[in-house]
Amino acid sequence: MILTLGAAAACGEASAQEARPLNPTNFGLVSPQPQSELPQSVTPPQQAVRKPKQPAETRLEPSGPASWELTGGWELAEADRLTGAEGSLFSSAYDTSAWYNAVVPGTVLTSLVKAGVYPDPYYGLNNLSIPESLCRTEWWYRIRFERPQETAGRRVWLRFDGINYRADVWLNGRKLGAVDGAFTRGIFDVTNLFAAENVLAVKIYPPHNPGIPHEQSKAAGRGPNGGQLCLDGPTFISSEGWDWIPGIRDRNIGIWQGVTLEYTGDITLIDPQVITDLPLPDTSYADLTVRAEVTNHAAEPRRVMLRGTLDGGIGFDLPVELAAGETRMVSCTPAEFPALRIASPRLWWPNGYGTQELYTLQLTVDENGVRSDGERVRFGIRELSYELSVDTPAGEELRIDFAPTNDLDGDTPFNTFHRRLAGDGVVVPALKAEVDASRFRRIEKDGTAPFLVIRCNGVRIFCRGGNWGMDDGMKRVSRERLEPAFRLHREEGFNMVRNWTGESTEEVFYTLCDEYGLLVWNDFWLSTEGYNQNVNDEELFMANVRETVRRFRNHPSLAVWCPRNEGYATPTLEPRLAALVAREDGTRYYSPNSRYMNLRTSGPWHYLADESEYFLHHAHGFSTELGTPSVPTAESMRKFIPETDRWPISDTWHYHDLHFGLPEYCGAVDTLYGKARSLDDFCRKVQLINYDSHRAMLEAWNSRMWNSTSGVLLWMSHPAWPSLEWQTYSWDFETHGSFYGCRKACEPLHVQMNPHDGLVLVVNTTRSALTHGQVVATCYTPAGKRLSRQSTDLAQIAANGLTPALQAVVPENQPCYLVRLELYVGGKRVSVNDYLRSPDRNFTALNEVAPTRLRARRIAQQHDGNNTKMRFEVSNPSATTALAVKFNIRDSRTGEAVLPAYISEGYIHLLPGEKRMVEAEYTSPGDNIVLSAEGYNVARQTLLEL
Repeated sequence: MILTLGAAAACGEASAQEARPLNPTNFGLVSPQPQSELPQSVTPPQQAVRKPKQPAETRLEPSGPASWELTGGWELAEADRLTGAEGSLFSSAYDTSAWYNAVVPGTVLTSLVKAGVYPDPYYGLNNLSIPESLCRTEWWYRIRFERPQETAGRRVWLRFDGINYRADVWLNGRKLGAVDGAFTRGIFDVTNLFAAENVLAVKIYPPHNPGIPHEQSKAAGRGPNGGQLCLDGPTFISSEGWDWIPGIRDRNIGIWQGVTLEYTGDITLIDPQVITDLPLPDTSYADLTVRAEVTNHAAEPRRVMLRGTLDGGIGFDLPVELAAGETRMVSCTPAEFPALRIASPRLWWPNGYGTQELYTLQLTVDENGVRSDGERVRFGIRELSYELSVDTPAGEELRIDFAPTNDLDGDTPFNTFHRRLAGDGVVVPALKAEVDASRFRRIEKDGTAPFLVIRCNGVRIFCRGGNWGMDDGMKRVSRERLEPAFRLHREEGFNMVRNWTGESTEEVFYTLCDEYGLLVWNDFWLSTEGYNQNVNDEELFMANVRETVRRFRNHPSLAVWCPRNEGYATPTLEPRLAALVAREDGTRYYSPNSRYMNLRTSGPWHYLADESEYFLHHAHGFSTELGTPSVPTAESMRKFIPETDRWPISDTWHYHDLHFGLPEYCGAVDTLYGKARSLDDFCRKVQLINYDSHRAMLEAWNSRMWNSTSGVLLWMSHPAWPSLEWQTYSWDFETHGSFYGCRKACEPLHVQMNPHDGLVLVVNTTRSALTHGQVVATCYTPAGKRLSRQSTDLAQIAANGLTPALQAVVPENQPCYLVRLELYVGGKRVSVNDYLRSPDRNFTALNEVAPTRLRARRIAQQHDGNNTKMRFEVSNPSATTALAVKFNIRDSRTGEAVLPAYISEGYIHLLPGEKRMVEAEYTSPGDNIVLSAEGYNVARQTLLEL
């Protein structure tokens, strides 16, 4: 039987209409797809099993000295179920037995899936069985809770950190107000409504223009990216469906961030900012400026003390007098408070350039010695600056090192409407007519001009990383769920991520970027200019921008603010955005365009059969998008594709985003390595393609480091759901070929070979120059017979730069061979990099290499609770090469991989008799853990019992 999932189920309509015209500016679908274009499967969607409603058990988890998070006990219901009965919501006798248990923080769909109303939308074609009506329905959330402490003499506040899309908030029968937009807070004074027992209710309104998702299939293709939902930004515009995620049926509406109860006195603080200033190039001290808004909510004047305490006991006190109802911005500087000049500061650095040192400021406002309110601010001492090419009003081109902390004066100095084309799509802005160019530090032009170069603490940062289209398609964004992704980015050697169209704008995202050393290119909620729709409500957009800037400006990782994906903001938004960032932040660059302004244009996004194209035609400048497909391992695919749909390639593959780059990418498996016969065979072979293509993209940029390139961000590094498209690891945190190709290219000391000219280069992205280097290039047959060897000594390896080594001589008359590059420093091997090469791009000789088995011995192992770190030596005792060897930690009882696991080597080639040291770290689920290995010619085997 072939099951076709109908448009009625997919789109919440009575029947499908055949016509579905597209607006030239991508209004998206205006009617559901015809039945003939919907994905087909021989396996029906899974049937959800409704779980019994559980009694609501509210928990108030302490989150500060006088604050609690409202967790547990939330309930959810469709608003039309309550028509005419809203008033009774606040009665203690109100019957919620027909409601759903709700997940807060979470979305409507998160709650309904957990309740068993709908199946897991990430499995197979299950998503098509979830109705589109979810995003066209109003919803009520409700929670009952008791007062945690007496409130005598205290004000009581309710804070919502994020609701999508709009909401009305009610407490004990009184409407408190509204929350508008997904990225703003709702802060309500509930002092006069608070009781011993309370009922809080929130009515959620969906976006005005949820659109109709395009359902990917072989017949329908990938469809438009987004549609009507873009009109409603600020929201998660990709949840209408993009080419890397399907339409999320509720459009991620709900109370998606935490809800907090807080007690204060009459004087409150909000959004304190810590500005760090280094007298570069001197980093022997740092000046801190602390700013905060202080509000007197009382009906009479108050005199209070603003107190700040830094790590190590450094502190300051500032008396503040406030009139009744007054809000004042208070600023504390080193000129007034010498303690704010920090000697020998611990600096925050991006990954690979140093450690991620963080400080904590405890800021309180006290009245008569009693704490009225307080904020804890975590920040890093670092200074960002930006090399840019700009034009003076007279037309002279300058190369400047723009340091916003010192060079901004409450407004942007750039006239981004004055744009000069500098070639290859690159655009250069002009300074405003009234701006004196002499206030900027001028620098000499080099090969990076006219492109952006980001500096941290005066040091150029060679930016390499990837785009996050969205953290999770269902916005399940706890630290526990997200931290492995950030750890994997660090393990890859990445030092930057892009928060594409602001889809991942929440505290934990920036916190983890701080901790793992990932600079953030941060878009707001607009997509491609001239293709995607602009927002309808610019005032709502600006209100959410202001909130976002104020909430996250203390994070040292945040490097660039940008209005949209691939284009400029509207003419009315653009000057307002630039001015707001300068006023509310004042320490970062506002880039008006993610694709052109001092940047290389983005793309390509498809598989390139000839890696040389990256080196010859694409590697220049700073690029925010460059991508290629990335199918995960067969083991990962079995987790989300039903058995009947796994092989041959089916609509379920297409629904999970396998569309871009076809037939080149899938066809390359057959043409390069021989026709794939099964899912396992296909995935075994495609990992070699993933490894080579991802390594090539990054090595192409490496090859011209500071000689025309300054940064590249892959499209994409992180998957929002189980995808077969752009990603460097899979949704279950399995590290397939793409991950290890990136990790190899981004190792801090790296030796590589250009595919087009054979030049061997040493790439050093550390701040230390090195001496006594040696590069060795050796060629082998696929089976491991040595064909040739070259070497050269390097007296010095430049810091944060590129050092040419030798011209590789490759063997003639060899249809397929392996080139091994090795870099030694002081006699120690610090980098090994293998390339499989074939003059006619035929690697079927690999299929003739004899099977091998490996050995391993444990060198060291230590346990910290459930966390285990281990070093082992793997060896190849056979007479032939072990090709593309992959390691996993596994549960011996089930054979399943333990994920996430952080393993230092993957898809390596072990020559006959070779030994390699490998490190692994994982969280053990219990006993019966083993280390396994498998490879192109290595059947899965257990190496060690752990």
